[in-house]
Amino acid sequence: MPTSESDERGVTADAGTTKARIERAALTLFCAKGVDAVTTREIAAASGVSEGALYRHFTSKESLAETMFSAIHKRLGESIRKAAAGGRTIEETARAIVAGYAAVADEDWPLFAYHLLTTHRFLPFTDASARNSADNPVTLVEDIIGAAMDRGELAKGDAAFKAAAALGVVLQTALHKKYGRIEGGLASRAGALGDAVIAVLKA
Repeated sequence: MPTSESDERGVTADAGTTKARIERAALTLFCAKGVDAVTTREIAAASGVSEGALYRHFTSKESLAETMFSAIHKRLGESIRKAAAGGRTIEETARAIVAGYAAVADEDWPLFAYHLLTTHRFLPFTDASARNSADNPVTLVEDIIGAAMDRGELAKGDAAFKAAAALGVVLQTALHKKYGRIEGGLASRAGALGDAVIAVLKA
Protein backbone atom coordinates (compact mmCIF):
# COMPACT_ATOMS: atom_id res chain seq x y z
CA MET A 1 0.00 0.00 0.00
CA PRO A 2 2.27 2.82 -1.16
CA THR A 3 1.53 6.25 0.20
CA SER A 4 0.02 8.90 -2.05
CA GLU A 5 1.71 12.22 -2.74
CA SER A 6 -0.56 13.96 -0.24
CA ASP A 7 0.58 11.55 2.48
CA GLU A 8 4.30 12.14 2.09
CA ARG A 9 4.66 14.72 4.85
CA GLY A 10 6.89 13.57 7.64
CA VAL A 11 6.39 14.15 11.33
CA THR A 12 10.07 14.62 12.18
CA ALA A 13 11.46 13.95 8.68
CA ASP A 14 11.53 15.94 5.45
CA ALA A 15 8.59 15.31 3.12
CA GLY A 16 9.10 12.62 0.52
CA THR A 17 11.94 10.85 2.32
CA THR A 18 11.88 7.20 3.34
CA LYS A 19 11.68 8.21 6.99
CA ALA A 20 8.72 10.47 6.24
CA ARG A 21 6.89 7.63 4.48
CA ILE A 22 7.49 5.38 7.47
CA GLU A 23 6.17 8.01 9.87
CA ARG A 24 3.09 8.74 7.79
CA ALA A 25 2.27 5.05 7.31
CA ALA A 26 2.72 4.39 11.03
CA LEU A 27 0.55 7.38 11.88
CA THR A 28 -2.29 6.11 9.71
CA LEU A 29 -2.07 2.60 11.12
CA PHE A 30 -1.71 3.72 14.75
CA CYS A 31 -4.80 5.95 14.48
CA ALA A 32 -6.84 3.18 12.85
CA LYS A 33 -5.79 0.20 14.98
CA GLY A 34 -3.90 1.46 18.02
CA VAL A 35 -0.16 1.25 18.58
CA ASP A 36 -0.20 -2.20 20.20
CA ALA A 37 -2.17 -3.83 17.37
CA VAL A 38 0.17 -2.65 14.60
CA THR A 39 3.30 -4.59 13.65
CA THR A 40 6.54 -3.30 12.15
CA ARG A 41 5.86 -5.57 9.19
CA GLU A 42 2.59 -3.74 8.53
CA ILE A 43 4.28 -0.35 8.83
CA ALA A 44 7.05 -1.39 6.46
CA ALA A 45 4.58 -2.73 3.91
CA ALA A 46 2.40 0.39 4.09
CA SER A 47 5.41 2.64 3.59
CA GLY A 48 6.85 0.53 0.77
CA VAL A 49 10.11 -0.36 2.55
CA SER A 50 11.62 -3.45 4.15
CA GLU A 51 11.55 -4.00 7.91
CA GLY A 52 15.32 -3.60 7.81
CA ALA A 53 14.95 -0.13 6.32
CA LEU A 54 12.45 0.77 9.02
CA TYR A 55 14.90 -0.29 11.74
CA ARG A 56 17.61 1.86 10.20
CA HIS A 57 15.47 4.88 11.08
CA PHE A 58 13.81 3.71 14.31
CA THR A 59 15.11 1.20 16.85
CA SER A 60 11.61 -0.14 17.58
CA LYS A 61 7.92 0.43 17.00
CA GLU A 62 7.68 2.02 20.44
CA SER A 63 10.52 4.40 19.59
CA LEU A 64 8.72 5.41 16.41
CA ALA A 65 5.44 5.90 18.27
CA GLU A 66 7.03 7.97 21.04
CA THR A 67 9.10 10.08 18.63
CA MET A 68 5.99 11.13 16.73
CA PHE A 69 4.06 11.81 19.94
CA SER A 70 6.86 13.97 21.33
CA ALA A 71 7.04 15.97 18.09
CA ILE A 72 3.36 16.95 18.05
CA HIS A 73 3.32 17.44 21.84
CA LYS A 74 6.16 19.94 21.54
CA ARG A 75 4.47 21.67 18.62
CA LEU A 76 1.29 22.19 20.62
CA GLY A 77 3.38 23.63 23.44
CA GLU A 78 5.03 26.06 21.04
CA SER A 79 1.59 27.09 19.79
CA ILE A 80 0.49 27.88 23.34
CA ARG A 81 3.64 29.88 24.11
CA LYS A 82 3.08 31.93 20.96
CA ALA A 83 -0.54 32.56 21.92
CA ALA A 84 0.48 33.73 25.39
CA ALA A 85 3.07 36.22 24.12
CA GLY A 86 2.46 39.96 23.85
CA GLY A 87 0.74 40.80 27.12
CA ARG A 88 -2.74 39.71 26.08
CA THR A 89 -5.64 39.51 28.51
CA ILE A 90 -6.69 36.04 29.62
CA GLU A 91 -9.68 36.18 27.26
CA GLU A 92 -7.47 37.12 24.30
CA THR A 93 -4.95 34.46 25.28
CA ALA A 94 -7.63 31.79 25.61
CA ARG A 95 -8.98 32.58 22.16
CA ALA A 96 -5.48 32.57 20.69
CA ILE A 97 -4.73 29.19 22.26
CA VAL A 98 -7.98 27.72 20.91
CA ALA A 99 -7.24 29.15 17.46
CA GLY A 100 -3.71 27.71 17.60
CA TYR A 101 -4.94 24.24 18.57
CA ALA A 102 -7.57 24.36 15.83
CA ALA A 103 -4.99 25.41 13.24
CA VAL A 104 -2.65 22.57 14.19
CA ALA A 105 -5.54 20.09 14.10
CA ASP A 106 -6.80 21.21 10.71
CA GLU A 107 -3.33 21.35 9.17
CA ASP A 108 -2.60 17.71 9.95
CA TRP A 109 -5.64 16.00 11.43
CA PRO A 110 -4.13 12.47 11.57
CA LEU A 111 -1.19 13.77 13.61
CA PHE A 112 -3.43 15.76 15.97
CA ALA A 113 -5.76 12.77 16.36
CA TYR A 114 -2.76 10.55 17.09
CA HIS A 115 -1.70 12.87 19.90
CA LEU A 116 -5.24 12.92 21.23
CA LEU A 117 -5.51 9.12 21.24
CA THR A 118 -2.08 8.36 22.70
CA THR A 119 -1.61 11.00 25.40
CA HIS A 120 -2.69 8.44 27.99
CA ARG A 121 0.00 6.07 26.71
CA PHE A 122 3.01 8.35 26.94
CA LEU A 123 2.49 11.14 29.46
CA PRO A 124 1.60 9.21 32.64
CA PHE A 125 4.90 7.35 32.50
CA THR A 126 7.23 10.26 31.86
CA ASP A 127 9.17 11.67 34.78
CA ALA A 128 8.10 14.81 36.64
CA SER A 129 10.61 17.03 34.86
CA ALA A 130 9.13 16.05 31.47
CA ARG A 131 5.57 16.58 32.66
CA ASN A 132 6.49 20.03 33.96
CA SER A 133 8.73 21.05 31.07
CA ALA A 134 8.29 24.20 28.99
CA ASP A 135 7.11 21.99 26.11
CA ASN A 136 4.18 20.49 28.00
CA PRO A 137 0.89 22.06 26.84
CA VAL A 138 -0.91 21.26 30.09
CA THR A 139 1.78 22.85 32.25
CA LEU A 140 1.79 25.93 30.03
CA VAL A 141 -1.98 26.34 30.29
CA GLU A 142 -1.85 25.86 34.06
CA ASP A 143 0.83 28.55 34.31
CA ILE A 144 -1.17 30.96 32.13
CA ILE A 145 -4.28 30.45 34.26
CA GLY A 146 -2.31 30.78 37.50
CA ALA A 147 -0.79 34.05 36.30
CA ALA A 148 -4.26 35.37 35.39
CA MET A 149 -5.43 34.49 38.89
CA ASP A 150 -2.46 36.34 40.37
CA ARG A 151 -3.29 39.41 38.26
CA GLY A 152 -6.91 39.31 39.39
CA GLU A 153 -8.30 38.54 35.92
CA LEU A 154 -9.66 35.25 37.19
CA ALA A 155 -10.93 34.33 40.63
CA LYS A 156 -8.41 32.50 42.78
CA GLY A 157 -8.75 28.76 42.58
CA ASP A 158 -7.21 25.51 41.42
CA ALA A 159 -5.34 26.34 38.20
CA ALA A 160 -4.81 22.67 37.39
CA PHE A 161 -8.55 21.98 37.60
CA LYS A 162 -9.36 25.01 35.44
CA ALA A 163 -6.75 23.94 32.88
CA ALA A 164 -8.22 20.44 32.72
CA ALA A 165 -11.73 21.77 32.19
CA ALA A 166 -10.67 24.37 29.62
CA LEU A 167 -8.58 21.93 27.58
CA GLY A 168 -11.42 19.44 27.80
CA VAL A 169 -13.66 21.80 25.85
CA VAL A 170 -11.35 21.57 22.85
CA LEU A 171 -10.16 17.99 23.23
CA GLN A 172 -13.59 16.45 23.76
CA THR A 173 -14.79 18.27 20.66
CA ALA A 174 -11.82 16.83 18.78
CA LEU A 175 -12.70 13.34 20.04
CA HIS A 176 -16.23 13.77 18.68
CA LYS A 177 -14.71 14.69 15.33
CA LYS A 178 -12.44 11.63 15.44
CA TYR A 179 -15.37 9.33 16.07
CA GLY A 180 -17.54 10.92 13.38
CA ARG A 181 -20.05 12.61 15.65
CA ILE A 182 -19.27 16.06 14.22
CA GLU A 183 -17.93 17.03 10.82
CA GLY A 184 -15.64 19.70 9.47
CA GLY A 185 -12.51 21.36 10.79
CA LEU A 186 -12.01 22.80 14.24
CA ALA A 187 -11.03 26.25 12.95
CA SER A 188 -14.60 26.87 11.82
CA ARG A 189 -15.70 26.29 15.42
CA ALA A 190 -12.87 28.26 17.08
CA GLY A 191 -15.13 31.16 18.02
CA ALA A 192 -17.66 28.97 19.81
CA LEU A 193 -14.92 26.93 21.44
CA GLY A 194 -13.26 30.12 22.64
CA ASP A 195 -16.55 31.30 24.17
CA ALA A 196 -16.92 27.98 25.97
CA VAL A 197 -13.34 28.03 27.28
CA ILE A 198 -13.76 31.55 28.62
CA ALA A 199 -17.01 30.54 30.32
CA VAL A 200 -15.18 27.65 31.99
CA LEU A 201 -12.35 29.91 33.13
CA LYS A 202 -14.75 32.45 34.63
CA ALA A 203 -17.08 29.92 36.23
